[in-house]
Amino acid sequence: MTTTNEHGRVDEQGNAFLTTPEGEVKVGQYTVGEPAEGLAFFTKRFDDLVAEIGLAIERLKDGKANAESVKALIERIEATLTSPNMLGDFSKLRELKDEIEKQFAVHREALSAKKAELKAAALARREEIVKAAEALVDSNQWKATGEKYKSLLDEWKTLPNADRAKEQELWKRFSHARSAFDKARRTYFHNLDEVRADAQSAKKAIIAKAQGLAESTEWGATTGAYKNLMNDWKNLPRAAKSVEDKLWNEFKAAQDKFFDARNAALSVRDEELGGNLTVKLALLEKAEALLPITDVDSAKAALRDIQEQWEKAGHVPRADKEKVERRLKAVEDAIRKVTEEQWNRSKPEVVDRANGMVAQFEASIAKLDKQIEDAKAAGKTSDVAKLEGTRTQTQALLDAARAGAATLG
Repeated sequence: MTTTNEHGRVDEQGNAFLTTPEGEVKVGQYTVGEPAEGLAFFTKRFDDLVAEIGLAIERLKDGKANAESVKALIERIEATLTSPNMLGDFSKLRELKDEIEKQFAVHREALSAKKAELKAAALARREEIVKAAEALVDSNQWKATGEKYKSLLDEWKTLPNADRAKEQELWKRFSHARSAFDKARRTYFHNLDEVRADAQSAKKAIIAKAQGLAESTEWGATTGAYKNLMNDWKNLPRAAKSVEDKLWNEFKAAQDKFFDARNAALSVRDEELGGNLTVKLALLEKAEALLPITDVDSAKAALRDIQEQWEKAGHVPRADKEKVERRLKAVEDAIRKVTEEQWNRSKPEVVDRANGMVAQFEASIAKLDKQIEDAKAAGKTSDVAKLEGTRTQTQALLDAARAGAATLG
């Protein structure tokens, strides 16, 4: 029994035939069921293809289609139209083929435009990368700049390809900048290695000198020598990181050996000098008892005696030396100041100047007295008042001058 529909039929043997304007075309055979099932099978195959095409068209319009999948679908449509293997309205299938090809062309045009846009953006970004690379050529921030070049290179690799000739031109510039920086960095570290090697040699020589002084008991001279060696050390650049600490420890060990011995010896000496300190403290009490100065001559005589005993007392512990000497100097300065003031007052020229000033004020007073008498005789009351005011001021100056002169000589 044959089963048919408007697009074809399936006979009793399961043979499926598509109805076309040119006549029937066998599209396959269904052997696992009834003719009606075969008709449904071959019809569903057509419907599924139509649905798939419709979905692909929608995805093309939305810009979400996969170009390779669409291309494969178009090839399947063409193969179906050429060699039918289903039952359906093939005129509709041709229309759908035209529509999907139209939408596919639009999609590819959009993809091309997007691709061109991405290429242009990539080219622009590569130009920015090149400019950034060229701006870093003279940097001496070796680590940070090296990492920046690596970052720029990694970004370069992720960008899509664009105009090959332009890319190659930009790449040459980028590569040249990076190579110039790398060369400068290698040169710097090569020179740095030489500097560090020279510093290492110089510091070994300093260490040898320091070790040669470690047993010295010339405490003052050797302390100065170590100070000079330390200054020499500080003026040298650092050696390589792997040896700098080792060199410093060797130098410090030699210093420590000397200064530990010196400090131990001086500590013993300080203990021995404790008696001298007791003597000088007693002398300081006598010296400070001379203040304030009332009789400069007796104070000077007493100080000379104290100074003689001070010298005989000898050295005191280092920690006390500056303090006791400062106290004695304060007494010496006080006596010296009084002595200088006394001498200044007795200088002839000072006495003469003071006496001369007294004589001038006395002459002024005599002259003012005469002027006052004349004004009174003439009845000039206002002049008398003014002259008497002036005389009062002049008398005060005369009294001060006489008091000053009395302290001289």
